Amino acid sequence: MINKKYILGILTVLLFASCSNDEKVVFINADEGDTGNPNPITQTLKEKAKFKIGAAVKMRDLQNEANFKNAVLKHYNQISAEFEMKMATIWSSSTAYNYTAADYLVGFAKDNNMEVHGHTLVWYDSFPEWFKNAKYDSIAFESKVKIYITDVVGRYKGRVKSWDVVNEVFADGGAMRNETVINSLFKDPIGFYGRCFRYAKAADPDAKLFYNDYSVVLDAGKRASIKKMVTRFKANGVPIDGIGDQFHYATDTNRQTMKTGFTDMASTGLLIHISELDIKVNTSKSDSYVFNDAEAQKQSETYKYITTMYEELPQNQKFAITTWGVTDKYTWLTSFWHYKEYPLLLDADYNKKPAYQGFLEGLK
Repeated sequence: MINKKYILGILTVLLFASCSNDEKVVFINADEGDTGNPNPITQTLKEKAKFKIGAAVKMRDLQNEANFKNAVLKHYNQISAEFEMKMATIWSSSTAYNYTAADYLVGFAKDNNMEVHGHTLVWYDSFPEWFKNAKYDSIAFESKVKIYITDVVGRYKGRVKSWDVVNEVFADGGAMRNETVINSLFKDPIGFYGRCFRYAKAADPDAKLFYNDYSVVLDAGKRASIKKMVTRFKANGVPIDGIGDQFHYATDTNRQTMKTGFTDMASTGLLIHISELDIKVNTSKSDSYVFNDAEAQKQSETYKYITTMYEELPQNQKFAITTWGVTDKYTWLTSFWHYKEYPLLLDADYNKKPAYQGFLEGLK
């Protein structure tokens, strides 16, 4: 195939050669409409990244707000359900599932050539009340969970590319989380979680399967427990593909601690997912906080540090970076942390913040 740019170069030389010094040369862009590299000034995250750029979304925001939908389509190529694919939302009774919202999100992704990361199959904080109140013994409990995983993963086989199979097993410091459902039923909770990975793999052999938690790179004790679990899983043939760290961090998070922990987490050799990224700026929860230019720049530098760090991974360990939300207009942190909080890449009016540029600059 003849290179179009090569021909253009020859024509340009001939054009110059045939013109006198006082003649004007008018250049016509022969590449207009070409699908080459985007302009780096207007490049979006999904255009520059060599891995998926995800966002947590809600069905209602996609349905009700055109600006939200357009922002998702412009900047992202992967979505996670913020809550619509959690067990408590889908598993409405012992005999019924409610797939309405999950189906909508999976359909939205398919229609727009996006991938879906399923969040999450098993989480101590998302067992439905009817399920917890049933007082099953360990055998009946696991049998029900197996059916649930098989049905849900099977329904979306080939359409949901990856799953957080298990979420937040370990407490701060690395001990088993002191929750009242799994730990009270199973003498070996880690063995139960490993079997959940097997059930998901059987339902969709091609889906990538993750363990997800928070503070993985900051909490050495938790990270050690996760690595011990991964080692056990690998030794026993449990099909785990990756680890997700939520990255709900802040502008004052210690970067060296972050980097050291990130390197340690990556030493597992598994896929690494920054799964729920947002960066708090109002670190002291001040009612008088002002998100000014200096604060915006600190946030930008933090995002850049994180994406630069992620890019240092071997290419075969890069899975995705997912922001936990799209715009400061809708963020869980304004209710969970402080009402004056601005943690995401787009402001409440969907304008790019300096954080967006910092994220972009950190990408190779």
